Amino acid sequence: MKVTTLAPAALAATLALLTTPAFSQAGLDTGAWPMFQHDAQHSGRSTESGPQGPAPQLVWEFRGDSRFRAAPVVDADGIVYAPNGKRPLTAIDPATGLELWSANVLPVAGKSKVGLADRSQPAVSDTGRVHQGARDNNLWVTETGSEPGDTAGEIAWTFHVPHDGDVTTSPTIASDGTIYMGSEALGSGWFYAMNPDGSLKWPDSAEVQDGKVVLRGSLKNVSAALTPDESIVFISIKTEAIAINAADGSERWRRIIASKGFGSRTPNFSPVVSADGSHVYFNSKDGLWAFDTDTGAEVWPTPFVPPFPTSGKKREEMKSAPALGADGTIYLGASKSKKSSHFYALDPIDGSIKWAHEHTDKGRYNNNQAAVGADGTVYVGFGKILYAFEGAGNGAGGSIVKWQMLVPGKFDSGVIIGGPGTIYVGVSKRLYKVTD
Repeated sequence: MKVTTLAPAALAATLALLTTPAFSQAGLDTGAWPMFQHDAQHSGRSTESGPQGPAPQLVWEFRGDSRFRAAPVVDADGIVYAPNGKRPLTAIDPATGLELWSANVLPVAGKSKVGLADRSQPAVSDTGRVHQGARDNNLWVTETGSEPGDTAGEIAWTFHVPHDGDVTTSPTIASDGTIYMGSEALGSGWFYAMNPDGSLKWPDSAEVQDGKVVLRGSLKNVSAALTPDESIVFISIKTEAIAINAADGSERWRRIIASKGFGSRTPNFSPVVSADGSHVYFNSKDGLWAFDTDTGAEVWPTPFVPPFPTSGKKREEMKSAPALGADGTIYLGASKSKKSSHFYALDPIDGSIKWAHEHTDKGRYNNNQAAVGADGTVYVGFGKILYAFEGAGNGAGGSIVKWQMLVPGKFDSGVIIGGPGTIYVGVSKRLYKVTD
């Protein structure tokens, strides 16, 4: 077993002694859906097509220890890794839905279960390790058993944030193996870049303290996004969008995107970067913003604000990260409580509405991101229904529902495309595999 618990003081000493990182060539796994919204740009777009319908089926169900408020991920072997309450991670056989193993935290924590891992979606590296945050101030890194000498479920290393605050961020893994993660840290918003062995990457400077950037704001349920060349990393706090130079942690630009933040931890305001790397999209209480990745200049004349409901002062709010089609179309849902909800397709040029779907069933969009298949089909869970939309709409501003399926529970997280013709969805305390 390889167990190392690292804190900033020990990390500084370790950095001075290190000559060759243990996994210098590590990067993101090549699986069907290895991290939050598929890739480091958080496009939410797969290279595979999901179920085509018209009547897909639930193949199996896995019952978890707690509600699935973060989606699972899938590695190159098709293994499904699900956040599972205080375990905190469980590997699931994709053919049967049976548990293969759960993370063995006992040797590190002194007990068999740890702080609830209910918001951090795992991220899998190509070295066979799964990275996931938990509400015990730790980032847990678990072996999958895919590398020689590794034991599935054993803890490779942990990183403890030495300041009270949950690790609800979903880690982002760059092509060189750099791991980006953050902690609430009592509203300070501590943000880190780590090497694959857990040592801190950014040297101390005027803006980096003990290897971390202090964002000066609440950092909850948000995953960092990277430009395609990985030179800039984006993160958001409740009211601000922030761009950081990936090389040294220095701040590139910062913009106000909301007059007031949310008290709840449930919204997901993770940034999303366009395929060409020119634009980054930030969601907030006040709307959806498009910025130039290099300068932070606003791309659209005004942020997108949902037009519904047409009566009253308050409009629907967007509390889920967008997903991007191959042509750049932006897909996301918005809700005003349970009284008004729409799913939107937006033009990336100016943020105008291409088409909208009005929901008449009950539910809300809140941390339930959409996923886009290689064929352009858009999948999203709303309330107790899984929808498959034609990405282009009907050509007249309305939607085309390719199929819809009632599921036995409520969506609290996004759907993922786990392979050809396959979707995984977490509803209530159950994870389901859906295929044709």
